Amino acid sequence: MPSPPASPPPQTRTEPKREEEALPVSQATDVLLSPHMSTQPRYRAYRVARARFWEAFPGGRYVRLPTPGSNLECGFHALRLSMRQQYRGTSTSIRLPTLEELRGVFFSGEVAGRNGDVVMDNEVWFTADQLAAVFSEWGRRYLSDGGLRCQLGYVTGDGTGTGTEDEYDGVPVMMNTPDVDTAEEGGLEKGIVRVWVYNDGASLRGGVGHFEGIRRPVGEEKRVTEAEGG
Repeated sequence: MPSPPASPPPQTRTEPKREEEALPVSQATDVLLSPHMSTQPRYRAYRVARARFWEAFPGGRYVRLPTPGSNLECGFHALRLSMRQQYRGTSTSIRLPTLEELRGVFFSGEVAGRNGDVVMDNEVWFTADQLAAVFSEWGRRYLSDGGLRCQLGYVTGDGTGTGTEDEYDGVPVMMNTPDVDTAEEGGLEKGIVRVWVYNDGASLRGGVGHFEGIRRPVGEEKRVTEAEGG
């Protein structure tokens, strides 16, 4: 008795790849275009930070990522978001810190001692200095076997400050750490894991504020900025 004909294989439909949802593109302030800033005491440091930021974000353009403020740990969440986005697709695999690791480092003797030296006893809602210290110490503990050192930078606002209080609005700031000097050049090829986050501006005025992760513009975001002459 002849065998019944084989059923045709089920047809599969490939869904088109979706682009990430387009988000607004922000523009960092270019200190090279400000004659007034060139007379300020920290101008050289801002020029160095500007160079590092423009390397990571061509044209100084970046996208702010929605970042939770749960447990008043927006700094930790921003750091993780930025690190995931800024090192996506790199040839060197960089492990992300866990929240538990970052909390452990913050309460460790090394970071707690630095907080005590400047009379800071907060357990959440971190300053930029504290976040930079945690990231640096985390790198020393978890990445040093691979010869890597961690450094944090941040950018504020959208470069729209016009008053004296906000003259540094939108200017990238590079944090100094025991392992990486602010003037040190290079990135992964020099063993530096440099991560940028956004702060709403309070850090520049001695406060804390809200931190967010950032990434380069992609897809439609990039096409829009190019069409606008960016």
